Amino acid sequence: MARERRLDARDVEAIFRAFAEVMRELPPDTEAGLLDGSGDLRLAPDIGRKLRTARGVRDVLRQIRLAQSERDSGEGT
Repeated sequence: MARERRLDARDVEAIFRAFAEVMRELPPDTEAGLLDGSGDLRLAPDIGRKLRTARGVRDVLRQIRLAQSERDSGEGT
């Protein structure tokens, strides 16, 4: 089961930068998502898949997980 992780601003910034790289590779008229009635961004399912599979995003997420593991292991000492 997936575990929730808290992200700091640096982590979220890195994810959004990697996401922006993926979006730049798509044709500009690609339907990417919508803003719902509450103003929340809803990504199109295929955009989410592109994001999850993008190498840069995977690398950023891996770095975040490693940093979190290091922080978690350092808390017990």
